[in-house]
Amino acid sequence: MNKALKVVLPILVIIGALVVSALLFLSRPKVERHPVEIKQPLVSVTPVYSKALSIPVSTRGTVTPGTEILLTSEVSGQVLSVSNHFANGGFFKKGETLIKVDDIEYQVNISRAKANVSKAKQAELQAKAEFKARSRVKGVKRDDYASGKAQWDQAKSSLQAARAELESAQLQKKRTIVKAPFDGRVRAKSVDVGQYIRPGAQLGTIYAVDVAEVRLPLSDRQLGLVDVPLRYREAAETEGTPVVLKGQYGGKSYEWMGRIVRAEGGLDEKNRLLYVVAQIEDPYARDVNQPDRPPLSAGTFVEAQIAGRYHQGVFTVPRRALRNGNQLWLVDADKRLFRRQVDVMYKGKNEIYVNGGLNNGEQVVLSQLDIAVEGMQVRTKLAAPLEQDDAPARTDDLMSGAVKVREQLLQEQRLSTVSTPPATRNSKSTSQGFTTDQISNEQMRAIAQQAKAAMDQMDDSTKRKLEDNVKNIVESVNASVTAINDVQRKEKEVETKPLKEVAEQETSTDEMSPLAALIAEDEAAAQTAKAKEVIDVDKTAGQPDIVQPVATTQQVEVVQEVASTTDITQAVAPRPLAEAAQ
Repeated sequence: MNKALKVVLPILVIIGALVVSALLFLSRPKVERHPVEIKQPLVSVTPVYSKALSIPVSTRGTVTPGTEILLTSEVSGQVLSVSNHFANGGFFKKGETLIKVDDIEYQVNISRAKANVSKAKQAELQAKAEFKARSRVKGVKRDDYASGKAQWDQAKSSLQAARAELESAQLQKKRTIVKAPFDGRVRAKSVDVGQYIRPGAQLGTIYAVDVAEVRLPLSDRQLGLVDVPLRYREAAETEGTPVVLKGQYGGKSYEWMGRIVRAEGGLDEKNRLLYVVAQIEDPYARDVNQPDRPPLSAGTFVEAQIAGRYHQGVFTVPRRALRNGNQLWLVDADKRLFRRQVDVMYKGKNEIYVNGGLNNGEQVVLSQLDIAVEGMQVRTKLAAPLEQDDAPARTDDLMSGAVKVREQLLQEQRLSTVSTPPATRNSKSTSQGFTTDQISNEQMRAIAQQAKAAMDQMDDSTKRKLEDNVKNIVESVNASVTAINDVQRKEKEVETKPLKEVAEQETSTDEMSPLAALIAEDEAAAQTAKAKEVIDVDKTAGQPDIVQPVATTQQVEVVQEVASTTDITQAVAPRPLAEAAQ
């Protein structure tokens, strides 16, 4: 029995396992088949079109003075004085005295030379008299020496030599005063008071400030794109090719205009480049378009863009699209990649200029692809140009202009109040406050147009922030006006005197433009300043304290000061500002 069980039991276990396996296999879930999605890469593309344009050539160089000299001494002596302008970086005018040298030695030489002239003049007169005396004797034949003519000629020569020596001494004395040969600036100073100098001693280095020059290197390909005056006479006859110079100062970029005036004598043997010279007139002048622009000082490193010749059928392509020196990836109508070699005329800083290998309307790939194969299908999107958001700057300029207008009107208001006698002010039944109607319609229209233009060019987030700020300002003004009205009502009950009711704010927050709300706040400040001057000191001392319903301390002070006034002007937006708000 046990032997049969040992044989049957394993067989039953195997059969049970097979049955369980069959049941599991039959009850398995059905497999859902999904198609494999191949995600196509997304690339940025830009369409290109040919046009006639001037290709700017980029280069760089260092600013040097147009005229620079080494100032040397022509006389010897001790330096008596040095001009305050003759210092490193100092400016001076043409003809200004820079250095004075002791001239005592040359004064002595002048006195000696004058004595020699007098002596030679006396000898010349004596020789002349002797010659005339011998000439009166008749019948005697004499030669020139015997007649005295040779002695007279010798005396005249001695007189001329003495006079020349006097002029030389006077010229040496004149050279003891060193004057500036042109309007310029001091680069280096090499002499000071008390120093003894000799002829040829270096006094310093100066340069003119009327013209600045920049040496700009050009390669052979760049020379083929610009007009370079290879002869000096050609540079003098023509105006020269325009060039724009850009330099950094204080973290900001500034521009100067110049012209290519000449090319140097030949190619540089080390780098095989030709250097052209750009000239900038009056580099230290101010520019109304760039008020903060510094002078173009010597030694400044600048980047230059030289205007090139006009070329027809040129494509402008962003430089980041270039591959392997002269290849571009393009997308066809089926959105498949293909590669093409192009003829590159010039590679600029941010763009390349192509004159062959492209057709109008073709889409050039700008994205960097890790794997790019010809015929690969892609998804495309147009590359958006970079835009600079200058709305905040324009808004700041607009608001600063409005503030200047309001400050000017407030100043006029204060001057008129001070000039009015106190008795005249107290005799008036009503006080005239500052209103926005005092601004002329022309000024309002100009401000309204600027405000409308600034609001139109702002993005949504900037508009929301500006609207929130205006609402806060208007709420503050309304709270101040309400508090003033309450205090005036209580003051009327205490004094039992008829007072005029405070004008209510008629213009709602939503109807006021940003500038009107800002002006309204300044009106309240103007009324506060005026109230201080009009309040009668004795009357104020006798009045009981009035509790201010406003929570803040600043508003309590404002309300107590304005409470004694008899009139408050409404802050109503003029029609031009209301039109701008709409």
